[in-house]
Amino acid sequence: MVRRRLAAAALAVVLLLTGCGPTSQEPAPSPTPSVSSEPPQGLPSAESDAQALAEALTTQDLSGVRFSLPAEEVQAELDTIYAGMDGIAPTVEVAGVEYSAQGTATVDLDHFYDIGLEGWRFQTLAALELVDEEWVATWSPQIIHPMLTSDSRMRHLRTLPKRAPINDNQGLALVEERTLYQVGIDKSVLTEPEWSTSAAQLAALLEIDPEAYTAKVLAGGEKQFVIAATVQQEAISPSISDVPGSYVAETTAPVAPNSTFAASLLGTTGFPTAEQVEASGGDVLAQDTVGRSGLQSRYEERLRGVPGIRIDLVGRSSESDPGAAEEFEERPLFVQEESMGEALQLSLDRELQLRAEEVLAGQAGLAALVVVRPSDGALLAAANSPAAGVYPQATFGKFAPGSTFKVVSALALLREGMSPSSSVECPARLEVSGHAFGNYTGYPTSQTGRITLERALAHSCNTAFAAAAGDVTPEELHAAAASLGVGTDYDAGFTSNFGTVEPNNSPIDRAASMIGQGQITMSPLGMAGVAASVASGRTVIPWLVAGEQATPDGVALSAEETAQLQQVMQAVVTEGSGKVLGGVMTGAKTGTAEWGPVGDYKTHAWMIAYNADYAVAAFVEDGESGSGTAAPLILELFN
Repeated sequence: MVRRRLAAAALAVVLLLTGCGPTSQEPAPSPTPSVSSEPPQGLPSAESDAQALAEALTTQDLSGVRFSLPAEEVQAELDTIYAGMDGIAPTVEVAGVEYSAQGTATVDLDHFYDIGLEGWRFQTLAALELVDEEWVATWSPQIIHPMLTSDSRMRHLRTLPKRAPINDNQGLALVEERTLYQVGIDKSVLTEPEWSTSAAQLAALLEIDPEAYTAKVLAGGEKQFVIAATVQQEAISPSISDVPGSYVAETTAPVAPNSTFAASLLGTTGFPTAEQVEASGGDVLAQDTVGRSGLQSRYEERLRGVPGIRIDLVGRSSESDPGAAEEFEERPLFVQEESMGEALQLSLDRELQLRAEEVLAGQAGLAALVVVRPSDGALLAAANSPAAGVYPQATFGKFAPGSTFKVVSALALLREGMSPSSSVECPARLEVSGHAFGNYTGYPTSQTGRITLERALAHSCNTAFAAAAGDVTPEELHAAAASLGVGTDYDAGFTSNFGTVEPNNSPIDRAASMIGQGQITMSPLGMAGVAASVASGRTVIPWLVAGEQATPDGVALSAEETAQLQQVMQAVVTEGSGKVLGGVMTGAKTGTAEWGPVGDYKTHAWMIAYNADYAVAAFVEDGESGSGTAAPLILELFN
């Protein structure tokens, strides 16, 4: 015999879900049916059935739950309700089950949507009845949300705020979201023979590779809009409208002063990768604009802000009433207002960065310029030559620093009791464990033999510093480097590398490390920081993003050490290998470092320098000398 015990429970559910308006007349009190969290004697527990219902609502697959209506009809109802939800579904859990004296059960369901900043949570009720001694759920849209009816469904709307800008050191936007225009060919309005002709014509007007764009158009779908270029309005020629099938679509995107401006630092934006979408937990959709690299990626959440999110109750049409959706009065169920992100305030000097990039624009091969303000460590410019592409060689490259590292070695020797006037031996050739060290080609013979430490650094005597390796332990060299801001892996808030100073205890490697080779690697950023540390008398860790400065962990420079280092670096300019910088820089250090396969060495060319306002590092991967190859870049930058 089929027993149906639903009537009383269904009435209770309706009263609970509809409630009474504030101006409605209260109904007369009626007897409240007795309820219990335990099934009455003789009835089976509904706990497992309630749990199955919650899991089915979470997975959006109701096929495993018995309903009072046919399974396909219930599933179709659920699919209709969620059709406008963009795949967003709740996690549903059982909050409790209550049984009535009439032998029915009511399941209290807790729904949680992981959307917005705090999520959306509410509860609904589901009625169960016994049919042939098994619990059967009675379908109602109010199982999904208390305000749903057979005439309504839910709809998700999401809007992204304008992306916050990245500002220069004057607070003016370096990168901000602007209106741009996507220019391309709409293949759907052309016949197939016209595709190639139109593509070639449009490519010519936009001054892009016609063969590459034509191939892109032909490879696209039959009705695809194939973008040729994304440009500002002034770049759109009136003649574009004469190209059959041409189309211009308005869009927005973050725009920098030019396509190369600090590109390796600022980074790029674009559609998210599949991995980014998956990792976001629903916060990022495939059609969003997100940071793909550099600062745009690292500070994605800060820059993109809080999206506007709405879940609305909207009408649904039917075959019998096609206009029902338009006549339905929409109501919000969940609202999160959008809010713009927070701008990044950078230390970059717009004009100096543009100038540094201009200096390197015609440089063959890999080269970099980095400028730091000694007074506060602000990174004012970090430019790469075109050969670097978008890789941040200026701030993250790893190169042997050569003799520029002798500034670190000099500090280590000063801490061993030496002074700028201490005598050192500078032979033309030095053999260490069977390996010969020599000075650079053209080293002045007048500065060989017994000379002062100051002159050894000023003229860059390799053999003097290599010979002193026995007086400096690897740990002491590392400590000296730390005092000058390098050799420690700092998180400075941007893509940065402060070098490695990990010489081993072999005599050859210790000697090589003293002249910036062996196990020593540096970035131009790190070496600019060394110059800034000497100039300011404190450990400088360059910073780029305001509020994201790293704290140095090296022993602070003493006043005496600062004065001595400044003295020897000034000698480089007044009498040594950096004379070419006289009148522009106060102190400097040249450097060359051999690299490449044995027998076919090439030479890194370095120059670090400082004056009252700037500390700078110039690096050329394949050069001749610091004074002849790197120094001219500094002169061009500041002259």
